[in-house]
Amino acid sequence: MQYQAVVRKFGPAQEVVELERAALPPLRRDQVRVRLLARAINPSDIITISGAYSGRTTLPFIPGFEAFGVVEQCGEEVHGLSPGTRVLPVRSAGGWQEFKDTDPGWCLRVPDALTDFEAATSYVNPMTAWLMLHAKIGLRPGMRIAINAAASSIGAILIGLANAAGVEPVAIVRSEGSLERLRGRVEAIIIDREESDLVAGLAGRHGVDAVLDCVGGARAATLADALKPGGHFVHYGLLSGQSIPASFWASHPDIAFSYCHLREWVHSQAMGDVQQAYSEIAAQIVSKVIATEVREVFPLENVRQALHSALPFRAGGKVLLA
Repeated sequence: MQYQAVVRKFGPAQEVVELERAALPPLRRDQVRVRLLARAINPSDIITISGAYSGRTTLPFIPGFEAFGVVEQCGEEVHGLSPGTRVLPVRSAGGWQEFKDTDPGWCLRVPDALTDFEAATSYVNPMTAWLMLHAKIGLRPGMRIAINAAASSIGAILIGLANAAGVEPVAIVRSEGSLERLRGRVEAIIIDREESDLVAGLAGRHGVDAVLDCVGGARAATLADALKPGGHFVHYGLLSGQSIPASFWASHPDIAFSYCHLREWVHSQAMGDVQQAYSEIAAQIVSKVIATEVREVFPLENVRQALHSALPFRAGGKVLLA
Protein backbone atom coordinates (compact mmCIF):
# COMPACT_ATOMS: atom_id res chain seq x y z
CA MET A 1 0.00 0.00 0.00
CA GLN A 2 1.05 3.58 -0.57
CA TYR A 3 -0.16 7.13 -0.02
CA GLN A 4 -0.95 9.13 -3.15
CA ALA A 5 -2.46 12.53 -3.83
CA VAL A 6 -5.26 12.17 -6.38
CA VAL A 7 -7.24 14.67 -8.47
CA ARG A 8 -10.68 13.40 -9.52
CA LYS A 9 -12.07 16.74 -10.68
CA PHE A 10 -10.42 19.94 -11.87
CA GLY A 11 -10.43 23.02 -9.67
CA PRO A 12 -8.45 24.88 -6.98
CA ALA A 13 -5.70 22.57 -5.74
CA GLN A 14 -6.47 23.19 -2.05
CA GLU A 15 -10.00 21.91 -2.67
CA VAL A 16 -9.69 19.06 -5.16
CA VAL A 17 -6.48 17.24 -4.19
CA GLU A 18 -7.37 14.22 -2.05
CA LEU A 19 -5.04 11.92 -0.13
CA GLU A 20 -5.76 8.25 -0.75
CA ARG A 21 -4.30 4.84 0.06
CA ALA A 22 -3.82 2.44 -2.82
CA ALA A 23 -2.30 -0.96 -3.45
CA LEU A 24 0.86 -1.14 -5.52
CA PRO A 25 0.24 -2.84 -8.88
CA PRO A 26 2.53 -5.62 -10.16
CA LEU A 27 5.67 -4.08 -11.66
CA ARG A 28 5.84 -4.41 -15.44
CA ARG A 29 8.82 -6.29 -16.86
CA ASP A 30 10.08 -3.19 -18.73
CA GLN A 31 9.67 -0.62 -15.93
CA VAL A 32 11.37 0.44 -12.73
CA ARG A 33 9.71 1.27 -9.42
CA VAL A 34 11.07 4.47 -7.87
CA ARG A 35 10.66 5.18 -4.15
CA LEU A 36 10.04 8.93 -4.15
CA LEU A 37 11.74 10.84 -1.34
CA ALA A 38 11.12 14.52 -2.05
CA ARG A 39 8.78 16.47 -4.33
CA ALA A 40 8.43 20.15 -5.24
CA ILE A 41 5.14 22.03 -5.59
CA ASN A 42 5.36 24.08 -8.79
CA PRO A 43 3.04 26.43 -10.69
CA SER A 44 2.85 23.87 -13.51
CA ASP A 45 1.29 21.39 -11.07
CA ILE A 46 -1.34 23.88 -9.90
CA ILE A 47 -2.19 24.95 -13.45
CA THR A 48 -2.70 21.31 -14.49
CA ILE A 49 -4.88 20.63 -11.43
CA SER A 50 -7.01 23.66 -12.32
CA GLY A 51 -7.97 22.09 -15.65
CA ALA A 52 -6.08 24.50 -17.89
CA TYR A 53 -4.65 21.51 -19.79
CA SER A 54 -7.78 19.37 -19.55
CA GLY A 55 -7.46 18.41 -23.21
CA ARG A 56 -4.31 16.43 -22.47
CA THR A 57 -5.03 15.43 -18.85
CA THR A 58 -7.17 12.40 -18.09
CA LEU A 59 -9.01 12.22 -14.76
CA PRO A 60 -8.26 10.90 -12.22
CA PHE A 61 -4.53 11.63 -12.08
CA ILE A 62 -1.70 12.05 -9.61
CA PRO A 63 -0.01 15.48 -9.84
CA GLY A 64 3.67 16.26 -9.48
CA PHE A 65 6.09 16.93 -12.35
CA GLU A 66 9.21 17.24 -10.18
CA ALA A 67 10.07 14.42 -7.77
CA PHE A 68 13.31 12.78 -6.70
CA GLY A 69 13.82 9.23 -5.51
CA VAL A 70 15.81 6.02 -5.68
CA VAL A 71 15.17 2.93 -7.75
CA GLU A 72 13.40 0.41 -5.52
CA GLN A 73 12.90 -2.45 -7.98
CA CYS A 74 13.63 -3.24 -11.63
CA GLY A 75 11.53 -5.26 -14.02
CA GLU A 76 13.10 -8.36 -15.57
CA GLU A 77 13.73 -6.65 -18.92
CA VAL A 78 15.40 -3.53 -17.46
CA HIS A 79 19.10 -3.02 -18.04
CA GLY A 80 21.34 -0.12 -17.08
CA LEU A 81 19.58 0.79 -13.85
CA SER A 82 19.82 -1.00 -10.53
CA PRO A 83 18.18 -0.67 -7.10
CA GLY A 84 19.57 2.25 -5.16
CA THR A 85 20.24 4.47 -8.18
CA ARG A 86 19.24 8.09 -7.51
CA VAL A 87 16.89 9.35 -10.24
CA LEU A 88 14.38 11.95 -11.37
CA PRO A 89 11.53 10.26 -13.32
CA VAL A 90 10.52 13.02 -15.74
CA ARG A 91 8.23 11.66 -18.46
CA SER A 92 4.96 12.66 -16.83
CA ALA A 93 3.21 13.79 -13.68
CA GLY A 94 2.77 11.36 -10.82
CA GLY A 95 5.29 12.61 -8.29
CA TRP A 96 2.85 13.12 -5.42
CA GLN A 97 2.86 9.50 -4.32
CA GLU A 98 5.24 7.21 -2.46
CA PHE A 99 6.21 5.04 -5.44
CA LYS A 100 6.19 5.70 -9.18
CA ASP A 101 6.48 3.01 -11.86
CA THR A 102 8.11 4.39 -14.98
CA ASP A 103 10.13 3.71 -18.11
CA PRO A 104 13.84 3.55 -17.16
CA GLY A 105 14.67 5.58 -20.26
CA TRP A 106 12.89 8.57 -18.71
CA CYS A 107 14.91 8.54 -15.48
CA LEU A 108 17.56 11.23 -15.18
CA ARG A 109 20.49 10.16 -13.06
CA VAL A 110 21.13 12.35 -10.04
CA PRO A 111 24.71 12.75 -8.77
CA ASP A 112 25.44 11.76 -5.20
CA ALA A 113 26.78 15.26 -4.51
CA LEU A 114 23.22 16.69 -4.57
CA THR A 115 21.20 16.52 -1.37
CA ASP A 116 17.69 15.07 -1.58
CA PHE A 117 16.14 18.55 -1.39
CA GLU A 118 18.54 19.94 -4.00
CA ALA A 119 17.65 17.03 -6.26
CA ALA A 120 13.91 17.64 -5.76
CA THR A 121 14.30 21.23 -7.04
CA SER A 122 16.92 20.59 -9.72
CA TYR A 123 14.70 19.97 -12.71
CA VAL A 124 11.75 22.28 -13.48
CA ASN A 125 13.21 25.72 -12.77
CA PRO A 126 16.93 25.04 -13.43
CA MET A 127 16.29 23.16 -16.68
CA THR A 128 13.81 25.78 -17.88
CA ALA A 129 16.39 28.49 -17.16
CA TRP A 130 19.09 26.50 -18.98
CA LEU A 131 16.77 25.97 -21.95
CA MET A 132 15.96 29.66 -22.28
CA LEU A 133 19.52 30.87 -21.91
CA HIS A 134 21.30 28.31 -24.03
CA ALA A 135 18.81 26.78 -26.47
CA LYS A 136 16.55 29.81 -26.99
CA ILE A 137 18.78 32.91 -26.92
CA GLY A 138 22.27 31.43 -27.29
CA LEU A 139 23.75 33.10 -24.20
CA ARG A 140 27.27 34.40 -24.70
CA PRO A 141 29.56 36.84 -22.87
CA GLY A 142 28.66 40.47 -23.38
CA MET A 143 24.98 39.92 -24.13
CA ARG A 144 22.47 42.29 -22.54
CA ILE A 145 19.32 40.61 -21.24
CA ALA A 146 16.33 41.70 -19.15
CA ILE A 147 14.57 39.38 -16.68
CA ASN A 148 11.27 40.19 -14.95
CA ALA A 149 10.16 38.60 -11.66
CA ALA A 150 13.90 38.53 -11.02
CA ALA A 151 13.50 37.86 -7.28
CA SER A 152 11.60 34.62 -7.89
CA SER A 153 13.21 31.19 -7.58
CA ILE A 154 13.72 30.91 -11.33
CA GLY A 155 14.81 34.56 -11.54
CA ALA A 156 17.67 33.86 -9.13
CA ILE A 157 18.67 30.83 -11.19
CA LEU A 158 18.63 32.84 -14.42
CA ILE A 159 20.85 35.51 -12.87
CA GLY A 160 23.28 32.89 -11.52
CA LEU A 161 23.58 31.09 -14.85
CA ALA A 162 23.93 34.39 -16.72
CA ASN A 163 26.69 35.52 -14.35
CA ALA A 164 28.52 32.24 -14.92
CA ALA A 165 28.57 33.07 -18.64
CA GLY A 166 29.84 36.62 -18.05
CA VAL A 167 26.46 38.37 -18.37
CA GLU A 168 24.92 40.82 -15.86
CA PRO A 169 21.17 41.08 -16.53
CA VAL A 170 18.76 43.95 -16.06
CA ALA A 171 16.64 42.71 -13.13
CA ILE A 172 12.98 43.78 -12.94
CA VAL A 173 11.14 43.36 -9.61
CA ARG A 174 7.81 44.54 -8.25
CA SER A 175 8.83 46.10 -4.91
CA GLU A 176 11.71 47.24 -2.73
CA GLY A 177 11.03 44.21 -0.55
CA SER A 178 12.27 42.05 -3.40
CA LEU A 179 15.66 43.74 -3.53
CA GLU A 180 17.11 41.75 -0.66
CA ARG A 181 16.24 38.55 -2.48
CA LEU A 182 18.31 39.43 -5.53
CA ARG A 183 21.51 37.47 -5.67
CA GLY A 184 24.34 37.74 -8.14
CA ARG A 185 25.55 40.57 -10.32
CA VAL A 186 23.08 42.70 -12.27
CA GLU A 187 23.51 45.59 -14.68
CA ALA A 188 20.57 47.46 -13.18
CA ILE A 189 17.47 46.94 -11.02
CA ILE A 190 14.09 48.30 -12.09
CA ILE A 191 11.27 48.44 -9.55
CA ASP A 192 8.11 47.99 -11.61
CA ARG A 193 5.17 49.26 -9.55
CA GLU A 194 3.46 51.02 -12.45
CA GLU A 195 4.02 50.80 -16.18
CA SER A 196 5.60 54.25 -16.05
CA ASP A 197 8.29 52.82 -13.74
CA LEU A 198 9.16 50.18 -16.31
CA VAL A 199 9.21 52.73 -19.14
CA ALA A 200 11.50 55.02 -17.17
CA GLY A 201 13.75 52.18 -16.07
CA LEU A 202 14.22 50.91 -19.60
CA ALA A 203 14.70 54.39 -21.10
CA GLY A 204 18.10 54.57 -22.70
CA ARG A 205 18.49 50.80 -22.56
CA HIS A 206 17.46 50.14 -26.14
CA GLY A 207 19.63 47.50 -27.68
CA VAL A 208 18.83 44.71 -25.23
CA ASP A 209 19.61 41.36 -26.86
CA ALA A 210 16.94 39.33 -25.08
CA VAL A 211 13.96 39.58 -22.74
CA LEU A 212 12.88 36.65 -20.55
CA ASP A 213 9.24 37.27 -19.59
CA CYS A 214 7.16 35.29 -17.11
CA VAL A 215 4.60 38.05 -16.41
CA GLY A 216 2.79 38.65 -19.71
CA GLY A 217 0.08 41.27 -20.05
CA ALA A 218 0.50 44.78 -21.37
CA ARG A 219 4.02 45.09 -19.87
CA ALA A 220 5.27 42.72 -22.58
CA ALA A 221 5.08 45.47 -25.19
CA THR A 222 7.12 47.84 -23.01
CA LEU A 223 9.78 45.17 -22.56
CA ALA A 224 9.85 44.43 -26.28
CA ASP A 225 10.38 48.13 -27.01
CA ALA A 226 13.81 47.80 -25.37
CA LEU A 227 14.93 45.02 -27.73
CA LYS A 228 17.27 45.68 -30.58
CA PRO A 229 16.08 44.54 -34.05
CA GLY A 230 16.18 40.76 -34.17
CA GLY A 231 16.37 40.52 -30.39
CA HIS A 232 14.85 37.53 -28.60
CA PHE A 233 11.64 37.74 -26.57
CA VAL A 234 11.09 34.49 -24.66
CA HIS A 235 7.72 34.13 -22.91
CA TYR A 236 7.41 31.42 -20.26
CA GLY A 237 4.76 32.44 -17.73
CA LEU A 238 1.67 34.50 -16.93
CA LEU A 239 2.16 35.81 -13.41
CA SER A 240 -0.05 38.78 -14.29
CA GLY A 241 -2.89 36.44 -15.22
CA GLN A 242 -3.18 38.34 -18.51
CA SER A 243 -2.16 37.17 -21.95
CA ILE A 244 0.11 39.20 -24.17
CA PRO A 245 -2.22 41.50 -26.15
CA ALA A 246 -2.79 40.79 -29.82
CA SER A 247 -1.34 44.18 -30.72
CA PHE A 248 2.07 43.05 -29.42
CA TRP A 249 3.07 41.23 -32.60
CA ALA A 250 1.92 43.92 -35.03
CA SER A 251 3.92 46.57 -33.18
CA HIS A 252 7.06 44.43 -32.90
CA PRO A 253 7.56 42.71 -36.27
CA ASP A 254 11.35 42.84 -36.03
CA ILE A 255 11.88 40.68 -32.93
CA ALA A 256 12.30 36.91 -32.53
CA PHE A 257 9.43 35.74 -30.30
CA SER A 258 9.23 32.26 -28.80
CA TYR A 259 7.47 30.37 -26.02
CA CYS A 260 9.41 28.16 -23.64
CA HIS A 261 7.84 24.89 -22.47
CA LEU A 262 10.27 22.49 -20.79
CA ARG A 263 7.97 19.49 -21.28
CA GLU A 264 7.78 19.99 -25.06
CA TRP A 265 11.56 20.30 -25.34
CA VAL A 266 12.23 17.20 -23.22
CA HIS A 267 9.78 15.13 -25.25
CA SER A 268 11.35 16.26 -28.54
CA GLN A 269 14.97 15.47 -27.62
CA ALA A 270 17.01 12.32 -27.29
CA MET A 271 17.20 11.47 -23.59
CA GLY A 272 20.97 11.39 -23.81
CA ASP A 273 20.91 15.09 -24.69
CA VAL A 274 18.47 15.82 -21.86
CA GLN A 275 20.73 13.95 -19.43
CA GLN A 276 23.74 15.94 -20.63
CA ALA A 277 21.90 19.23 -20.05
CA TYR A 278 20.74 18.04 -16.64
CA SER A 279 24.29 17.00 -15.70
CA GLU A 280 25.47 20.53 -16.55
CA ILE A 281 22.75 21.97 -14.30
CA ALA A 282 23.56 19.55 -11.47
CA ALA A 283 27.20 20.59 -11.62
CA GLN A 284 26.16 24.25 -11.29
CA ILE A 285 24.10 23.36 -8.21
CA VAL A 286 26.95 21.39 -6.65
CA SER A 287 29.34 24.31 -7.23
CA LYS A 288 26.78 26.76 -5.71
CA VAL A 289 26.49 28.79 -8.91
CA ILE A 290 22.73 28.39 -8.56
CA ALA A 291 20.53 27.38 -5.63
CA THR A 292 16.86 27.01 -4.75
CA GLU A 293 15.69 28.09 -1.32
CA VAL A 294 13.37 25.68 0.47
CA ARG A 295 10.83 27.45 2.68
CA GLU A 296 8.85 24.58 4.21
CA VAL A 297 8.72 20.80 4.06
CA PHE A 298 5.60 18.70 4.70
CA PRO A 299 5.07 14.94 4.68
CA LEU A 300 3.06 13.69 1.72
CA GLU A 301 0.22 12.81 4.09
CA ASN A 302 -0.17 16.56 4.78
CA VAL A 303 -0.49 17.55 1.13
CA ARG A 304 -3.53 19.79 1.76
CA GLN A 305 -1.61 21.72 4.45
CA ALA A 306 1.37 22.00 2.11
CA LEU A 307 -0.82 23.45 -0.65
CA HIS A 308 -2.30 26.04 1.69
CA SER A 309 1.25 27.08 2.61
CA ALA A 310 2.51 27.14 -0.98
CA LEU A 311 -0.38 29.09 -2.53
CA PRO A 312 -0.47 31.71 -3.77
CA PHE A 313 3.11 31.40 -4.99
CA ARG A 314 5.41 34.13 -3.71
CA ALA A 315 9.06 34.88 -3.19
CA GLY A 316 10.63 33.11 -0.26
CA GLY A 317 11.42 29.60 -1.38
CA LYS A 318 9.80 26.34 -2.44
CA VAL A 319 7.41 24.17 -0.47
CA LEU A 320 8.32 20.48 -0.63
CA LEU A 321 6.56 17.20 0.07
CA ALA A 322 9.10 14.83 1.60
